[in-house]
Amino acid sequence: MFPYYYTFSLQQVMKEWFSDFTDEQKNAVLKALLAQCGQSQNHLLSVLLQPVLHEHCPANCQDWLSALPEGPLLLIFSYLDPVSLVRCASVCRAWRDLTRDPYLWQRLCALPQWRVGAATERKQLQLLRRLDGRVDWHAVFRQRFRLRRNWLRGSCHVRTFHGHTQVGHAGLLCKTPENVNIIRELVHEDRLKTIQDIANIGSVSYEKAQAIFMAVLNYMRDGAIMYVIMLVWDLSTDQSWSSIACKGNMVGHTDTVRCLQADQRQVVSGSYDRTLKASTPWQSCWTGECLRTLVGHSGAVLCLQFRGDRLVSGSCDRTIRVWQLATGRHLSTLQGHQDAVTCLHGRPRLQVVSGSLDRTIKLWSLASGHCLRTLDWIKSEGHTGVVRCLQADRWRIVSAGDDRALKVWGLDTGQRLVTLRNHTDGVTCLQFSDCLIVSGSYDQTVKLWDFTVC
Repeated sequence: MFPYYYTFSLQQVMKEWFSDFTDEQKNAVLKALLAQCGQSQNHLLSVLLQPVLHEHCPANCQDWLSALPEGPLLLIFSYLDPVSLVRCASVCRAWRDLTRDPYLWQRLCALPQWRVGAATERKQLQLLRRLDGRVDWHAVFRQRFRLRRNWLRGSCHVRTFHGHTQVGHAGLLCKTPENVNIIRELVHEDRLKTIQDIANIGSVSYEKAQAIFMAVLNYMRDGAIMYVIMLVWDLSTDQSWSSIACKGNMVGHTDTVRCLQADQRQVVSGSYDRTLKASTPWQSCWTGECLRTLVGHSGAVLCLQFRGDRLVSGSCDRTIRVWQLATGRHLSTLQGHQDAVTCLHGRPRLQVVSGSLDRTIKLWSLASGHCLRTLDWIKSEGHTGVVRCLQADRWRIVSAGDDRALKVWGLDTGQRLVTLRNHTDGVTCLQFSDCLIVSGSYDQTVKLWDFTVC
């Protein structure tokens, strides 16, 4: 150890000596000294240099991005995912202000994985519009991010509605052009029995734009089917639904009408008599005229859906048939299910999702006629009971069945995202929007699954 006075003198000599060096000589000495430093010395240097490292530098010496114009900056940040944007906001004030630009969040909201339905989007923009008329796109995206996260986690608030005393064959089904968030409980057998003697209800469809309610009823006398009739109800006569006027009858099927769909042009129905019938347009539907009968299934028709001029139907004969609605021509047959096809849902890009008594869900290509994917309980953690109902949108499939569970699937991957359990008996029907699922069950309850409150 050197004595203190010697160490002090050495420091003075080194200061005078170092101050006489040129910049090049100083750099060379520092490099040589740093090469001899250990971990302790390097830590000391970092602590000492931190306060003065950028003391005399220009304002943007550390952040070269700040020197760029705003346009290129927004373009660079637009390539980031939402999590990275949030992290960038904590780097410095300049980046925080940049990440708050509405353009970045509006662009994220427009990406396919963050889109919502038209009705949900209108509601969001209305609620999150500032006083100056501009939309708070950051808040809009936060809502959509939270909503999608809740769907993926199965985080929802479940409300149960009691009141039915007998399990209806149709349960609840409701469709509106707007795909509204609140889905009404429409018809149940125990209520209609007080009006007239009805054996069962096959299916219901609600067309809001025309204020028309279609109920499919089977009249019976002494246990024998006398005739099968569809009644057209006019809701415009009473907005309270307390009284509904019957506008006309549509007769033609010879057995139970199991399913139907209606739009402004026509009504298509499927029956246990193995046929489908396309009935007259709305303008003249009170006459009950049948435009055409589609024959081809060898078993009862259990489900159908049409979009434009393309009609698909599922049957007890284990097949899905594709029809041209305008002419009634049979286009193709999809085969692959091992039991009756109980439900189906048409998709854009010529795709159909189907469920079956064989407990599987299949995604089909109408263009090729091939099955693109099968979701079963062995490989995909699917349903362990009959699949009774399903619906699909741009990114997910929601299905339910006799195993009392609702399952949410990724449409593109086929991955099971979450399983929802709350019913105490098989689930017979469901409908969902961006924020809600409504399901009906043999347990005589209707449940509302709300993904916005968690």
